[in-house]
Amino acid sequence: MNVIFVILWAVILALLALYLVKSPKVKGWIKVLWRARLLRRWAIGVTAVVAAIVLAYVLHPKTEVSVTNARAIFAEYNRGAILKLDSIGKFMVDSSCSIGNTKSELVYVLPLVVNSYEEIVTKPTTMVLTRLDDTLNLEMRGYKQFKNRGILLTKLLKKKLGNRYDILITSDGSTHTLQVTYSGKPWDTDQLFALPVMEAAKMNKIDPALLMSLIRHVSNFDFDFKGPRDSRGLLLLEEGEGLEQVFLGATRLSKMLQVGISRENAIATFYPDFGIGDKPENWRNMPLAKSWVDQVLEDVQFYRVNGL
Repeated sequence: MNVIFVILWAVILALLALYLVKSPKVKGWIKVLWRARLLRRWAIGVTAVVAAIVLAYVLHPKTEVSVTNARAIFAEYNRGAILKLDSIGKFMVDSSCSIGNTKSELVYVLPLVVNSYEEIVTKPTTMVLTRLDDTLNLEMRGYKQFKNRGILLTKLLKKKLGNRYDILITSDGSTHTLQVTYSGKPWDTDQLFALPVMEAAKMNKIDPALLMSLIRHVSNFDFDFKGPRDSRGLLLLEEGEGLEQVFLGATRLSKMLQVGISRENAIATFYPDFGIGDKPENWRNMPLAKSWVDQVLEDVQFYRVNGL
């Protein structure tokens, strides 16, 4: 597109020059100016420089900026989460069910839906996941009558999920299908990170609100965030891609807290703007670092209040 733009303007200027050269007055002025040696040299020099700049711009190879596909990362995480739930018997994934392109708004509520079913139904059979894309379908098989339990399950799910989720139960013989769709606004970044953060925090026995706040203040949830000295990613670690840094950061934080490092000092080690000569343990003497740690702690309370 840029090359076409340059060529177009070159053609326009060439046509304009041809039109002006045909004018007797313009021809006279050109002859007068051309006789001035210094001016002639300047004209030739400027023309050569402009031509060189244009040529370099056209021929210079364009560098492609790599941008991480966040949607693909969460889709892969969702797939793993579904397979984990299947492996521990929370439900079975039907062979016809595709789990390659799922919505986090539905995947993240799967455990809640299954637990609600087990809460309502005495001796429940294992649910079968038959669809999970823009709609969640779970089949409950082996019940001749399900009307009353279906009403109770629908009420419970509407209470737990809120009015952004639409619940419908249909019956065909002894098979009853629970259909869940999400009709609210697409989840924002904080909500998408909630499940992996909670999983990493649980594995490492740390506060998920603290881990979430750290990610927010280090990279603002940007997978491609870059820091000093080859640090990059969500928590500016030297290893780990995508959501891996959530789990690596949780492990690092847990180890520091286990050996007796205070929460404030542990948080300070993640501060992204330490200079080459700065030592993390001296963060209290650095106004910007101290303010950053205070902001992380403030948002820990925010995430707790909002139910993380």
